[in-house]
Amino acid sequence: MLRPRIVFACESLVAGNGGIARVDRMIARVLGENATGRAPEFHVFSDTAAVAADGATSHPRRCYGGSRIRFSLGLWRAMLRPGWFIYDAAYYAKIHRPILPPWRRPLMIFLHGIEVWENARRGSIAACRRADLLVANSHHTRDRAEKCHGGFGRARVCWLGTESSTADEPAAGPAARAPVVLVVGRMQPREDYKGHRELIEAWPDVLARHPQARLEIVGRGGLVPQLKQLAQERRVVPRVDVLGFVPEAELAARYRAAAVFALPSRGEGFGLVYIEAMRHGLPVIASVHDAGAEVVESGRTGLLANLDQPGDLAGKLCRLLDRPDEARRMGLAGQERWRRDFTFDAFRRRFGQVLDEFIQPGGSTLP
Repeated sequence: MLRPRIVFACESLVAGNGGIARVDRMIARVLGENATGRAPEFHVFSDTAAVAADGATSHPRRCYGGSRIRFSLGLWRAMLRPGWFIYDAAYYAKIHRPILPPWRRPLMIFLHGIEVWENARRGSIAACRRADLLVANSHHTRDRAEKCHGGFGRARVCWLGTESSTADEPAAGPAARAPVVLVVGRMQPREDYKGHRELIEAWPDVLARHPQARLEIVGRGGLVPQLKQLAQERRVVPRVDVLGFVPEAELAARYRAAAVFALPSRGEGFGLVYIEAMRHGLPVIASVHDAGAEVVESGRTGLLANLDQPGDLAGKLCRLLDRPDEARRMGLAGQERWRRDFTFDAFRRRFGQVLDEFIQPGGSTLP
């Protein structure tokens, strides 16, 4: 019997390259651990050879340094040999078009959210229609894609996890911490839906009740200057710090020092930062508009803000700052839910089952 050869085509395996890269690293770990007979092949779009050995996986990888032509050629060459192909996003799976029918290879696509929603590219949706197996990071991602385009109801839901299965135990609970609200998320113009502006706009109302409260905004992106300008216009400097990129070690310390985590986004397909905040024992403020409502249990592990309702976000922020004991209970409940559902071990089990379904007899078969 032919042993499985698995080819994983992804954005990046380097730490610090964003949420999709975190998912890629976790998928790579599971593939490496489940490899039977032959090592999996990793074809990485944005990484270079200089950063190829960073600990994400011990198996060899082919890195293309952001060259779409070389990435495509590398995958077409890989299709000349039998194997199962996994793509970390629909826009890369557009490459998966063998020249002749005998070279058709089984295809799995991992869906993250916005790339298959309202403004999805036609080629991405066409790739999903060709896929043997679609895997969505949440029910929200699957159901929204189904509503927009049809044909996505067949997707398997596989919740994500953190890269660690070890909880971060802060020195003090939220009740003993300074009134700091932490925000972590990319600040790119194309992702101007994550709630950074809404938080800054709400901050004068928060300061009216909590003059010492501070908002710390962490993340990369071209919106940093605009958000700093907005903070000046709303006269909330220096109680709002738009910090930009923060190294991983420093970021962990900021999680430990915060009392509340907030990212009231309209476009999260899952929200890895929510479960990272849970791992640190923080209550989470998300929104009612996206998958935050699937990850954050409103009233138990955090609160959900309605951004279309004036004053609701400020009210939710003030509630957790007003009631530190309630915030602490929510943080502990969130950490317990993380232990149950969102550790790397939990993700390994879920994705391992999906992987077995993809490559076992009765699922997709090699030509």
